[in-house]
Amino acid sequence: MPSLIQGYECDLFISYRHNDNKSGWVTEFVKNLQEELSATIKEPVSVYFDSNPHDGLLETHNVDKSLAGKLKCLIFIPILSQTYCDTKSFAWQHEFVPFINLAKEDTFGRDIKLSNGNVASRILPVKIHDLDPEDKAVLEKELNSPLRCIEFIYRAPGVNRPLRANEDHPTANINKTFYRDQINKVSHAIKDIALALKSGENKETDGSSQRSFTENKIKPATKRNISRIAALVLIILVSLSLIIYLVIPKDKVLPAKILDKSIAILPFENLSGDPSQEYFSDGIAEEILNALAQINDLKVPGRTSSFQFKGKAVDLREVGEKLKVGTVLEGSVRKQGNKVRITAQLVDVETGYHLWSQQFDRTLDDVFAIQEEIARTVTEKLKVTLLENETIEIGEGLTKNKAAYDAYLKGRYFWNRRDLKESETFFHKAINLDSTFAAAYAGLAETYVLIPPYSLGYPHEYMKKSEQAAKKAIDINSSLAEPYACLGYKSFIYDWNSVEAKKYLEKSIQMNPKYAPAHYWMAQYLLSYTSDGTIPKTEIEKAIALDPLSPMPHYVRGQAFMIENKLEEAIASFKSAAEFQTANSYSLVNIGYCYIALGKKDEALKALITAGYANDRARAALVYLYVNGGKTADAERIYKSMLEESQKKYISKTCLANAASFLGKKDLAHEFMKQAIEEHDSQLGLYPIVNLPLPNDVLSDPRNVKLMKDNHLLKMQ
Repeated sequence: MPSLIQGYECDLFISYRHNDNKSGWVTEFVKNLQEELSATIKEPVSVYFDSNPHDGLLETHNVDKSLAGKLKCLIFIPILSQTYCDTKSFAWQHEFVPFINLAKEDTFGRDIKLSNGNVASRILPVKIHDLDPEDKAVLEKELNSPLRCIEFIYRAPGVNRPLRANEDHPTANINKTFYRDQINKVSHAIKDIALALKSGENKETDGSSQRSFTENKIKPATKRNISRIAALVLIILVSLSLIIYLVIPKDKVLPAKILDKSIAILPFENLSGDPSQEYFSDGIAEEILNALAQINDLKVPGRTSSFQFKGKAVDLREVGEKLKVGTVLEGSVRKQGNKVRITAQLVDVETGYHLWSQQFDRTLDDVFAIQEEIARTVTEKLKVTLLENETIEIGEGLTKNKAAYDAYLKGRYFWNRRDLKESETFFHKAINLDSTFAAAYAGLAETYVLIPPYSLGYPHEYMKKSEQAAKKAIDINSSLAEPYACLGYKSFIYDWNSVEAKKYLEKSIQMNPKYAPAHYWMAQYLLSYTSDGTIPKTEIEKAIALDPLSPMPHYVRGQAFMIENKLEEAIASFKSAAEFQTANSYSLVNIGYCYIALGKKDEALKALITAGYANDRARAALVYLYVNGGKTADAERIYKSMLEESQKKYISKTCLANAASFLGKKDLAHEFMKQAIEEHDSQLGLYPIVNLPLPNDVLSDPRNVKLMKDNHLLKMQ
């Protein structure tokens, strides 16, 4: 069957390893694809598929001479399996690599522009297994681009196999995909590419020599005619250029496309083959992000938002849409001993064009230099203007001690996962290896300041440690924003000092206006200590703009809605926070509180139980629900468990006071409130917002109201 376009042997070439079709999976895939194509594309589509084991296209050394002709196809579909990426195999040596080379040199080139303006490759991979990191790296190196596939994988714990045509139960499949839907995706991708090729309007996109489709129809010209035509074209071009220069005002000449000065730094992929090296690839990307975020002329979404895409096969257009950026930096890291290979690609999300890509093979001694070079190249490609006081210096506030830097990256990795005890260990290790390591002290301050609010330790112990670490970081390097923010947060949730809190938070924002935590902590401070809701909302929106997929800004926005008694809006914000956060118990607790206020007790119970019994606020709210639902025995059981645990570890005394009060134990509630005051319980610093909109029985006792007022803990009116 001829191709849709004259001069090509076939439309589709299906390439696969013979072993992957022993079950008939590839044969069935081709059959279903042909059926779908007949319902998708008006004209018949020709497919070359080596279904005959004696066709000469087996993995032997006797290559069928007709293969070169058959490879002259419009679209090449490799079936990527756990065995396909074998550089010694027949499929790789005589099909995959030759097609890449052929496509670069033929009429259209390998990458083509679709009718919607996006760019697609004529190589359309279909993936039937999760690939080993080494295989993925080999593929991407040969393609010189990130691997983007349509997946036919059945995933379940311990399972990695092709999705079969009869498996329509996506809930069991972690991928949640239907076989028919994936076939339809392949069919429509083929249609888009085929129509773009037939239109003959493609321009050069990958650096190869390309001509428009219609040029194939021009009759051969003599050398003399070509010379005359070339001379005439040159005269016309020169004349047009002169007219444009003389007639059109200089400020009206349209420039080439100006790239959007916004970029998302995606987490770099760990290609070391060792999951324990994940911290290193994350750290490389994070330091580049931090450096670029300092530049006033460049919009860079925060780390939390960019890393939401970690481990996910995402369309870069989706990334651009969600993070409101025009470009994306993605890459990979392979670390072996003292050697490191870092690959980086800068991509325009609108067109899919690679604006720049480079591979660096260096030693660990050169890590900062590589990161700095990548960051500088990004600014050059995006035409970013550096202000007089702006520089790009990776390693500022860091260390030249490789072991200390490695420990610091591990500390950051665990801190971002909120594994605070592990982050404490590694930040300490970094400091022990380099006592002048400012960023490690800042990391330790950030760790300590979160331990009490997460009910992992006593406030009087960890808040003082946070202050010491933050001040040490500032002594070494006063330009860091993080330690000032930690001091500000501590000042209002532990010291209950609104003046100091405001001073330090403002200083943090001054040091780095793009540091999102300073903005949402400022918003929490304002919600707790002022009655004007306008300023907190401004700070919240700033934090969301800086880090749109981070859970905390959405969480604080939910708290602002709670104060305004806009409970449905609050629930929506807390749900957004829970969606972006792995450990989302605090968002679920607030959702439960809102449902209680709305009278939706079943929904409240579900949210609070999902939040878990490790959350003190959740347990206090469950006591309330059970008491009011006539299940006093269940309420007493939860209260007793909290009481027993408080003898062994830190339990918020504020939450114990709430639980006791709901059970009518007013004197015990008052005793717990006195203990909470003595301990400077973190819940008290946020008291005006953390207990809304749950009925506050504690404040029905005048003794507790006096305690709160004496310590300036009730919201100022």
